[in-house]
Amino acid sequence: MTMKIKLAQYAQQFSDSPDTLVKINAARKALQSLAQHTLPENPLPQLSFSSQDILSDLRLMPLDDLLSEFRQTIIKSFGVWHLPNKLWLSDLNQFIDGRRVLEIMSGNGVISSQLRLFGNNVIATDNFDWHGQDIQHPDLWTEVICLDALEAIKAMSYDVVILSWAPDTDETDWQVLQGLRAQHFNGDFIVIGEKNGATNSQLFWQNAKLARPKKLNQHHQPFDFISDQVWLVQ
Repeated sequence: MTMKIKLAQYAQQFSDSPDTLVKINAARKALQSLAQHTLPENPLPQLSFSSQDILSDLRLMPLDDLLSEFRQTIIKSFGVWHLPNKLWLSDLNQFIDGRRVLEIMSGNGVISSQLRLFGNNVIATDNFDWHGQDIQHPDLWTEVICLDALEAIKAMSYDVVILSWAPDTDETDWQVLQGLRAQHFNGDFIVIGEKNGATNSQLFWQNAKLARPKKLNQHHQPFDFISDQVWLVQ
């Protein structure tokens, strides 16, 4: 039974519990949006329940277990590791302010696709070495050039670089940062990830000079145990 079907059943079961329905319906709408290559309007709420919530209503335990699998579900079903929302993308669009954008390691091009809807000049790149892992085949939302991140920062012209959810299993992110420094890049390097956590290499976090802009985080909120944030990196 798919998560979509299970959530529909839980929506009926908890029809008299508004707080629980908020979580269920947010997850359902997100799945529906992703299936149509669109995104949620707003940040998802925190999908988990507190221990006190569960002790007060033991029916929440299996639902909590299901919602804890939400990120892995969207990875396997849609190839989406980082889930943006439209409010956040509007903030990002305003921050970019018409500048040239290069997205590296862009996966299926979710962020780039939405920035292009705003009319931005965006180059999306990825070497697709992730396909066949959690998801078998890329399902592109927009044109993505098959290009390694290090090659992309050397070959393309840009004012803003975006990198979201780089893996913690290699040091490409650190090599990219070194490359941008060597090029004396004076634009904005935007990195979305969990500091010293689920994303990016330890070398990157140890050596990056980080700023956490309020503008780019006000509508970017964690929905599970991974506390990813938006960073400006030098």
